[in-house]
Amino acid sequence: MGLSQLVKQATRVPDVVGHTANCLDLLLTTDPDRCIVTVSSPIGTSDHCLVKSVSTFSPPDCDSRGERRMWRYKSADWDEMRHFFASYPWQQVCFSSEDPSSCADAISDVVRQAMEYYIPYSDVPVGGSAHPWFNADCAEAEKRKHSAFLAWADARDRKAPDLSSKKRAFNHAAKSYKKALRRARFDRITHIGKKLSAQPSGSRAFWSLAKSVEANFCRPTLPPLVKPDGTLAHTAREKAGLFASLFAHNSRLDTSSATPPSLPHCDSSMSEVRIRNKEVLRALCRLDVNKASGPDGVPAIVLKACAPELSRESDCPIVAVPLVVAYFVVRLDKPTLERLTSMFKG
Repeated sequence: MGLSQLVKQATRVPDVVGHTANCLDLLLTTDPDRCIVTVSSPIGTSDHCLVKSVSTFSPPDCDSRGERRMWRYKSADWDEMRHFFASYPWQQVCFSSEDPSSCADAISDVVRQAMEYYIPYSDVPVGGSAHPWFNADCAEAEKRKHSAFLAWADARDRKAPDLSSKKRAFNHAAKSYKKALRRARFDRITHIGKKLSAQPSGSRAFWSLAKSVEANFCRPTLPPLVKPDGTLAHTAREKAGLFASLFAHNSRLDTSSATPPSLPHCDSSMSEVRIRNKEVLRALCRLDVNKASGPDGVPAIVLKACAPELSRESDCPIVAVPLVVAYFVVRLDKPTLERLTSMFKG
């Protein structure tokens, strides 16, 4: 079939005296000149070496972790932010378009802009350490294991007379490394358990610690998907869009030019919707600031802190609808949105 096997070293390291190391992890390819293979010491408690292959055809390494913006609300200048909202030209900036979705996005942009002006923040990497329990003792044990592995691999290649002693030294270092990992994990879990017992049940600090115990929280497992144009979809958004397009394409029905059914005419109309400023103000003041932000990235603490300014009546084309209410109205389903839009324009 024209395949070449590129791994030339033993990849399974036995921990029993007398057992022979074997090459059990293979890499078969039809283009060996474009691949570089390296074999390193086993990771963690595995008895198989780490085999790394780098190909010139590999897609770019897309770091899906990105960054998360952390807001320091205790240092925010709320008075200046309220003044910013009270004097902002909402009509000219946010309601110049007849597209409700564009208006909603514009309002979100203004709120986020004010947050950047008056709330200190910092951008931190998302995800953090994959193994937060990995301490200095683990790092030192790993270093000793890797050094013993290199010494054993070198003695094996040279067929040195002290090969057996080098192998025993590596087995001892590997077992010591496993013990260090187990001890570090146990110590961290014990420490977090004590902190959990000291936190009120259901509080933000409680759930933050509870999630840290679960270590592998929300890890992507779906491999890259091929788009119709031949490129690869790496991010979660690209994969979701690809699945949505495929589902929509397969969900179309062949009507065979059939005439749509006639629906009875409805003479009733939607009753008038009255939204008062004090109702909006009351709703904003009751927001739970401990809830996570929505897709727009606007936290509840900002809406609650600036509720009087955001609930005032605006001079926008949507007459008598406060700014925040207009923001939430445009998030309704399309039929309801069309009825509301026509009613307010009328």
